[in-house]
Amino acid sequence: MTKEYQDLQHLDNEENDQQHRKGPPPQQSLFRRLCSGPCLLLISMGLSLLLLVVVCVIGSQNSKLQEELQALRETFSNLTASTDAKVKTLSMQGGNVGRKMKSLESQLEKQQQDLSEDHSSLLLHVKQFVSDLRSLSCQMAVLQGNGSERTCCPVNWVDYEGSCYWFSRSGKPWPEAEKYCQLENAHLVVVGSWEEQKFIQHHVGPVNSWIGLTDQSGPWKWVDGTDYESGFKNWRPEQPDDWYGHGLGGGEDCAHFTEDGGWNDDVCQRPYRWVCETQRDRDSGS
Repeated sequence: MTKEYQDLQHLDNEENDQQHRKGPPPQQSLFRRLCSGPCLLLISMGLSLLLLVVVCVIGSQNSKLQEELQALRETFSNLTASTDAKVKTLSMQGGNVGRKMKSLESQLEKQQQDLSEDHSSLLLHVKQFVSDLRSLSCQMAVLQGNGSERTCCPVNWVDYEGSCYWFSRSGKPWPEAEKYCQLENAHLVVVGSWEEQKFIQHHVGPVNSWIGLTDQSGPWKWVDGTDYESGFKNWRPEQPDDWYGHGLGGGEDCAHFTEDGGWNDDVCQRPYRWVCETQRDRDSGS
């Protein structure tokens, strides 16, 4: 064997010894094998697809949530509108009930007032009926010669609380009206109380009528001497005013009933109706 061949064999033996000493060649890691070449591309595509699926799912869920949220908003809006409508309806109904209650209260008050007025009017009619009946009985007794004229009111006169009243149906100036009453052994009416005021007003009605009150000779005086200052008064607001603007000359010196029963001073020459009064136990001259 030649020397060259021996050297080559010796080198081979040394390499084999080195290889035995080093051990088998290291294997590549699993990660490197997976991340190398086509595997890496497939993994990337898979992750991308998975991410896409996740995004789609999240988007779908978000869309559903948005729809549910919108539905909730619409439901809440409808509920709010319905509640507001019901509240307004209840409020209107409450207002209507309140107005109806006030209307009923007003009607009840008016009915009570009407009943009270009707009651007063009925009592007045009853008193007048009793008075007329007594006067008629008295007149019959006089005609039969069994009674005294001094206890009866004259024919066509109205008996009330011990006095006799006559109500005209035509008009005269105040002085002529007072003279007419004097010829009947009476005088123009002297109003001494609210009850007498209502009695006269009931018979006079809504017509201007003279009463026995004048200030022609100074301060206001009743024709029968009754004290004016301490007595009953029923002047209308701002009366008496002794107005000179009527164009008839002078002021206003005679008192009369107005349409509503209040007193007013006026020119004594106006032709108004009048009321005469006399005491029932006085001689009527008839």
